[in-house]
Amino acid sequence: MDIEDLSKFQIVLLVILVSFVTSIATGIVTVSLLAAAPTGVTQTINQVVERTIQTIVPTNISTPATTKETTVVVKEDDLITASISASLGKTGRVFAGVSTTTSIVGLAAQIGPALFVTDSSIVDKDHLVVVGGTSAVYTVSQQFPEVGIAFLVPKDSDTKLGAPFRIGDVGALKLGATTVALVSVTQERVVIGAVSSRTVSTDVVPVKGASAISVRNIDTNINATLVPGTPLVNIFGDLVGISTSVSQASGGSGTFIATSDILTVFSSSHASSTPAKAK
Repeated sequence: MDIEDLSKFQIVLLVILVSFVTSIATGIVTVSLLAAAPTGVTQTINQVVERTIQTIVPTNISTPATTKETTVVVKEDDLITASISASLGKTGRVFAGVSTTTSIVGLAAQIGPALFVTDSSIVDKDHLVVVGGTSAVYTVSQQFPEVGIAFLVPKDSDTKLGAPFRIGDVGALKLGATTVALVSVTQERVVIGAVSSRTVSTDVVPVKGASAISVRNIDTNINATLVPGTPLVNIFGDLVGISTSVSQASGGSGTFIATSDILTVFSSSHASSTPAKAK
């Protein structure tokens, strides 16, 4: 039978059959090529994050605006490099004294307009902190030795800095999630690992008489030598942990104090120490 003799219905069925067979053949070839591809190629293909972006599409005046959702595919590698780039500008080098002639003793993460958090074992009173091209003398405003955390504020109230870290919620941090530790005080060097567990470290009492707050540890598979105060960030650049002498003593070099819990302790201590307003 010639194709000219086919009816319209038969031609449609034939086209559907050819398309079906072609799609099956394409799938088989694709799977075969991926199976034979190097490991690095398949990892790049698999490490993809889909993010939905909502944009407002204006219409004419008589009808309301509509929301259009667009799915953008972003490689995990791109998120990690962007996270590292942004984090370096929010991480300060802490000097032993108030000048650059003293040695660098650790790192500090900016968590507020002029507030840093670091390892309490490396600070005592006043220290020079350098962030990018900005330097200022900071003083210890509060310490929580139970978890080895100290907070630094500038001595000069006019000290200006860029945007601080967003604080990542440890409760939302999934096991196996990719994390990045900024490990060096002398050069831009990072270590990439994954979350292996979240455990309660200790109970911290913000001020005398207040209720204790449980502070969690974040365990990772990072086994590099970390400097005191090393920040731990997720692939979106959120600060999720800080390395302290206490965290390393309890869990090893890959253990960090959860910053969201520490921020809760810090906020509670300030709320408890603020006198009530007269009615």
